[in-house]
Amino acid sequence: MNVLLTGASGFIGSHLARALRAAGHVVIEARRETAAGVAAVRADFTRDLSARDWMPKLSGVDAVINAVGIQRERGEQTFERVHKRAPQALFTACVAAGVRRIVQISTLGADRGVSRYFLSKRAADDYLATLPLDWTIVRPALVFGPGGAGTRLLTRLARLPVVPLPGSGEQCLQPLHIDDLTEAVVRLLEEAKLSHARIELVGPQSLSLREVLVELRSEMRLGPPRFIHVPKVLAHAAAHVAALNPRSALDTETLSMLEGGSSADPATTRLLLGRPPRPLTSFLH
Repeated sequence: MNVLLTGASGFIGSHLARALRAAGHVVIEARRETAAGVAAVRADFTRDLSARDWMPKLSGVDAVINAVGIQRERGEQTFERVHKRAPQALFTACVAAGVRRIVQISTLGADRGVSRYFLSKRAADDYLATLPLDWTIVRPALVFGPGGAGTRLLTRLARLPVVPLPGSGEQCLQPLHIDDLTEAVVRLLEEAKLSHARIELVGPQSLSLREVLVELRSEMRLGPPRFIHVPKVLAHAAAHVAALNPRSALDTETLSMLEGGSSADPATTRLLLGRPPRPLTSFLH
């Protein structure tokens, strides 16, 4: 299958590109800058905001996987453009170009979250669901793995001599390993019977933020953590300050998503993988 993959240079997209090629698919990467030795088309989610912009990029494409996502707005990279307007334009062009299949990588909680991040993801999801083609919307929990923003944030927190917990630390998380996500998405691409569905992908167990940090410290052989509870107003003030550093893994949107928590029944994930998803203890190996 010829697959146009957006977000191929990102954390999820780069892993997906390798998994798709390993499964025998031809991957065409939609990138702002083309790379040597990679089949690619130029695409810019801050500027390609109409179906006309996308039509020339879809020649010979059988399926599209949209894995573009940003955690933080910078300049023209806004949630409105990157998560909503450009994907909607791409999906419209897919209908006109006769693309058979779209897999949209959304996020767990997009159906109920109220942050600008969640609202922009939901707008693209809902628009795709109205279109006359085969589509699947994938809503993964926090995706964990080397190079992931969530991984960096939680492992940095876990390594601190005194670990700050926003609020009570009882926010629910169900981290999903990046390899489980990519394996599931490849199967969803190939399984037409799972079209016209919104699929929640999660790890095997719902854990509190406190429990996640305890597990991570244990895996890193750092001993039991010393926690300090940070009131919500102070946590958000710290996130505002952290956001001034472009290399920081923490900002107000990330903190809001963390506070909201995310968990779901892992039965669908088990069904897709044909096995239980990887536990948290495997994430650092």
